[in-house]
Amino acid sequence: MRFAEWLCFRTATSPAMSLKSAVFGVQCFWGSESAFAKLNGVVKTRVGYAGGTTPNPTYRAISDYTEVVEAQFDDSVVSYQALLDYFWKIHNPSIHRKKQYQSAILYVDEEQKLLAEASLARVRAEKPDIETYIAKLDHFYPAEDYHQKYWLRCQDQILSKLKLSDAEIIDSPLTAKINAFLAGFDNYDVLHQLAEEYKLSDSVVKQVEEIARAGGDPRACH
Repeated sequence: MRFAEWLCFRTATSPAMSLKSAVFGVQCFWGSESAFAKLNGVVKTRVGYAGGTTPNPTYRAISDYTEVVEAQFDDSVVSYQALLDYFWKIHNPSIHRKKQYQSAILYVDEEQKLLAEASLARVRAEKPDIETYIAKLDHFYPAEDYHQKYWLRCQDQILSKLKLSDAEIIDSPLTAKINAFLAGFDNYDVLHQLAEEYKLSDSVVKQVEEIARAGGDPRACH
C-alpha cells in the first residue's frame, strides 16, 4: 500500500470521516466479513441479518432473513461499483441456497439500486441461473456478538492481548483488518502500519503474521 493510500485509510478511521455503507449476502457471513475487510478503503465491517419481514431475527430464529455483511467504506478510496465487482468474484451465485445463505445485494439509496441492477443484468447475461436477489435495505439487524469478527474470536490469545470490549470488536477498524489477516490477507505493510497506529505488541503482530502467511485460519471460509 502506498503512503497516500494508507493516509486515506488513517483519515477514514477518524470519527469525523463520513463513511458509506454497502450490504451484501455472500452465503457465509463469517467469510464475507473477512473478505471485504481485505479491500483498501473498507474501514469497518459487521455481520447481521437483512432482507426479511419479521422483526428482530436471531441466528436461532432467522425466519426469512439472509445472513449479510455490512462494509463501511470511504468512497474516495473505493467505489460502490468496485465493491459490486468484488462481490461477484468472491462467491458463486449459481449455487442454490436457502434464503438464509442466499446471494443478495441490499441497496441503501437510489444510486446503489441502479448500479446493483445494472451489475446483476451483466452477470445474468452470462450466468442466467444465478439466484442473487436485490432489495432495499429496510433494516440491518446486527448478528450476535460471537459472530462478529469470527476468525479473530477463534484466536483466544490474540483477542485477549488486544483487550477490547465486544462493542470495540464490532466497531473497530483495527479488528476489521486483523480479522482479514486471520483469513489470509497478505498485505503485511498494512499490518505493520496498524501495529504502529494502534501500538500493537510485537507478539500480537508476530502471531497475526504467522497465521496470515500460512494462508489464514484453516477453518476460515476466505
